[in-house]
Amino acid sequence: MRALILDGYTDEPAGLGVPPYIGTYPRYVYGVLDKYKVEANYLTIDKFRETKVDLNKYDLLICICGFHTPGKYLRAKPADLREMAIIASKFNGIKILGGPAATKFGSSQIGGKIKDEKKYKEVFDIVAEGDVEAVLEDYLKYGLERVDSNKYRDYKDLREIAIRGAKVVKKHPDYPYIIAEIESYRGCSRYLTGGCSFCVEPRRFGAPRYRDEEDIYEEVKALYNEGVKYFRVGRQPCIFSYKAIDSEKEEVPKPNVEAIEKLFKSLSSLNPKVLHIDNANPAVIARHEESLEVAKILVKYCTSGNVAAFGVESFDEKVIKANNLLTTPEDVLKAVEILNKIGGERGETGLPNLLPGINLLFGLKGERKKTFKINYEYLKEIYDRGYMLRRINIRQVVPFYGTNIDERDVKKAEKWKKMFLWFKEKIREEIDNKMLKRVVPKGTILKDVFIEVKKDNIYFGRQFGTYPLLVGIKDNVKLKNFYDVEVIDYGKRSITGKVLNP
Repeated sequence: MRALILDGYTDEPAGLGVPPYIGTYPRYVYGVLDKYKVEANYLTIDKFRETKVDLNKYDLLICICGFHTPGKYLRAKPADLREMAIIASKFNGIKILGGPAATKFGSSQIGGKIKDEKKYKEVFDIVAEGDVEAVLEDYLKYGLERVDSNKYRDYKDLREIAIRGAKVVKKHPDYPYIIAEIESYRGCSRYLTGGCSFCVEPRRFGAPRYRDEEDIYEEVKALYNEGVKYFRVGRQPCIFSYKAIDSEKEEVPKPNVEAIEKLFKSLSSLNPKVLHIDNANPAVIARHEESLEVAKILVKYCTSGNVAAFGVESFDEKVIKANNLLTTPEDVLKAVEILNKIGGERGETGLPNLLPGINLLFGLKGERKKTFKINYEYLKEIYDRGYMLRRINIRQVVPFYGTNIDERDVKKAEKWKKMFLWFKEKIREEIDNKMLKRVVPKGTILKDVFIEVKKDNIYFGRQFGTYPLLVGIKDNVKLKNFYDVEVIDYGKRSITGKVLNP
């Protein structure tokens, strides 16, 4: 048997698989194929589009795609389910669909809207509503007639698959310049009250289930041995809540300092070039003293330029209550203060060690004209207090099936579309630009900026890591090379740099 993994890329609240990231889905799928001695190939959708591929030399096609938190990407062009269905329809073998697009929640590549994609799913023989790697293993063991498309894996079974799957990275067109997204746990303590109104994580996975530190270490070690040197422990809702105490009983559980230190100390011992995180719950940071120790651990063992993304969503207390958001404005201000105090010192990369990022979401229940004013005032207060934010992410909610956000909320939000765009621009001009100047003052040297694309005689590059700064360079440089860059000017969310080592 021969199999092709076609990676259309994925982006979820807890998990990114858009280049330069390689997500968990293709690695786990490859691990299953390797376990059952199936000859496997891997292609990204971008590579597939630019090359002629004879699909029918394969017996099995596994398509991975889907977005729950759509964004903008520098050079990758993700596939939607329609494109994947068109590709799959030309294939004569067994076709499996995996990733967010295969779930009952659906998928969207633009905020505020979701397409009806049921007809595209009909092209596939198996639509993996559970874990695609578990469903694939079921198919390989029992055949098409007995496959359970809703099957989920157990973490004890994932260890071997994750280690075996590391080998696929060498087939990635960007290898070795890729970041491996690492899963530490799934589920969310907020499941106890249903979770945030818009979020699929607690509805999809329920209570938190954690991977053992040793299993995560062995996967990262396997990836490192295959040549990957950049890692983000980003596949979880809140890294401060890894193996948290009473996480099945408390919505804001107490951090497990010992487990977090054990995990990051072991990962750091591999000496990766980048070790970063993603999501963090500001309520956990603000309400538990143990979070200060966790922040110190992240500064000690991770590389600089690290960002803890806060799912704030709204500072408007009416919206917070209507959407069961839990986190208060006071929580956010305190969490921002804590991370600035502990992580604000500049590290080897040229960026501060650990800063917060803030996610704001519009189109939620209870939103009103005053919501925009409240959100602006709190962001301005954060700036006026002298704190640093690495980035502010502003997007529109998507009405996924099974959440408490529906089409009526989206239609209501359409009335505020002009206000949303005005607000976004106001933040970019009045907060983002000033914040950039604070985070990276003129003269700051950013180490190892990787040049990715050239547009209109300007080269654009980024450091490897979570939420990297976009750097525009007018100097004559080479693509796919690293340069040290001095900050000389600013855009709204990007910087202009001068190369120091041409």
